[in-house]
Amino acid sequence: KGDKTMKKTFILLFAMITMIYAKDNPQILRANYFEAKAGKSAQFVKGLKDHTTKFHQTLDHAVNTWEVVAGDRTGQFLRTTYHQGWVDFDEYQDLPGDPSHWERSITPHVKSTSGNVFWEFNAELSHNPPKTPPKMFAFWKVQYKAGGWKKHHDALLKVRQAQKENNSKSQIIVYSKAIGGEGRMYAIGVALDGWADLNPGAMSLYEMLETSFGEGAGNKILQARSEAVEKYESEVLLFRPDLSTPLSK
Repeated sequence: KGDKTMKKTFILLFAMITMIYAKDNPQILRANYFEAKAGKSAQFVKGLKDHTTKFHQTLDHAVNTWEVVAGDRTGQFLRTTYHQGWVDFDEYQDLPGDPSHWERSITPHVKSTSGNVFWEFNAELSHNPPKTPPKMFAFWKVQYKAGGWKKHHDALLKVRQAQKENNSKSQIIVYSKAIGGEGRMYAIGVALDGWADLNPGAMSLYEMLETSFGEGAGNKILQARSEAVEKYESEVLLFRPDLSTPLSK
């Protein structure tokens, strides 16, 4: 009994330390979308691959690249940093020749780019997040209503609790927008091995909520979540390892 109590105490302390560390040292990801000019997608990809091979092969210059395969930005590319602290953006320095190579090999083929958007990893709202990039991500970008943060946040917490208690196999990663563009926004990503993973699971989210919180809770919680939302958009991203820093690096 004593060993079990000590084990529970250790787990609780570890969880508290992890939460405190996460609050004091937020993990930030920077993201940019790129749209190639009409008829220039192949040249853009070729230039981006060459640029990545030359300047983004190590952890201190690591990037991931995703191709948008569903949503309003279909055909565009999303380029992100790895998770890092704010100070890492201050200390970052391009390798010699990086900016000039970008201007020479990529810029001529680009129609438009989005501004920098910084997202903060939200461990509290994530569920079994993937440790390496999955083959695909289905992302929902959700903007909650002004004054609706608590209602939306509380509903999401209950959803995550139900998924954990019912051993959901879903891998969900959540970011809250830190700065850049419209505010009051979460990005909720579900890892996919393929399109077939979008099929309904053995147990629906509604059923999980009913099991965890009792009869009638499913509708109540899902309605509260929906009522707190101003708008949302969705997209599917395909990981492009050929345009990303090798995982072994």
